[in-house]
Amino acid sequence: MKRKVISQGHNTLTMTLPSEWVKKFNLTRGSEVDVVEKDNGLFISTEKNDRDRKAEIDLDGLDIPTIWKYFMAVYREGYDELVVRHSPNQKLESPYKYFCRHDADVKYQSEEISALEFVHELVNRFIGFEIISHDDGSVLIRDMSEPSSKEFDTSLRRVLLLVQQMSEETFEALDSSDSKILKHIHDVDINLDKFHDYCIRILNKIGHKESRKTNLLFSTLFYLESVGDEFKSISHHLLFDFNNGNFEHVIDISESIKEQLELYFKLFYKFDREKIIRISEIDKNRYFGVKSKFKETETNEEREIFHHLRIIARYINTLTELRIEMEY
Repeated sequence: MKRKVISQGHNTLTMTLPSEWVKKFNLTRGSEVDVVEKDNGLFISTEKNDRDRKAEIDLDGLDIPTIWKYFMAVYREGYDELVVRHSPNQKLESPYKYFCRHDADVKYQSEEISALEFVHELVNRFIGFEIISHDDGSVLIRDMSEPSSKEFDTSLRRVLLLVQQMSEETFEALDSSDSKILKHIHDVDINLDKFHDYCIRILNKIGHKESRKTNLLFSTLFYLESVGDEFKSISHHLLFDFNNGNFEHVIDISESIKEQLELYFKLFYKFDREKIIRISEIDKNRYFGVKSKFKETETNEEREIFHHLRIIARYINTLTELRIEMEY
């Protein structure tokens, strides 16, 4: 809809609000509205329009991976209040058990715990969520944070730093054939997922200060988290499946990916045409040598690592494309 701008006095310009919208939210003279500037537009909202969003989850009949899916969906979508219902005296395994693929990692594989303890462990994974009250059959959770552009920027930087940490430690383990470096990689990945989800939540609740970048940042976060998952998979293989194996035939591809990631992390915060050219050169050189390198791999262990590294290489290309798009 269009509205005419009216001059009132020497320095004041006003416009009328749509009458149906005013009636819907019962606005009268003196009512306050929020006005947010986004690029070349203004977004006007009322306190009622910003009312809390509420959701409910019933744990009965859900396995732990499915419970995680429900929690993450509610959290990422920006709900402010969540009621978790459960059977009295219900017992569950640790929610983190199913994030560990190997029996050797027993840190999170505790005995069954009460539903309240289970929800406590879940809530600790989601920034801003706190348990407010509980009874025999339900737990009330509320968001106690105040999402902002500053919080988004800080959390996004943390995501990048955690991916960088995972990559450096994984490459060090490959170079040295010392998998003990990676014993805490699961904790790093949980932390990465925590900040990733918080960024998604903020984008869904308030968007980005540069609204045109919102969708690009959704995609960027998805691929950064996916890169982290690939490094976690490599780390688990090194720790549990082929401990202290020989990976000399994948060192070249790992070194090229290491350089690309270092360039990308710098590129993200300071756009640089030369860095983009270098990322592309590395990719081109690797492309023509990758088939011969794969043929040189002598074991299934090397081929498995090779496979994950090639996936990471594709993700870096996509991340670079997204970064270029943000510039225009």
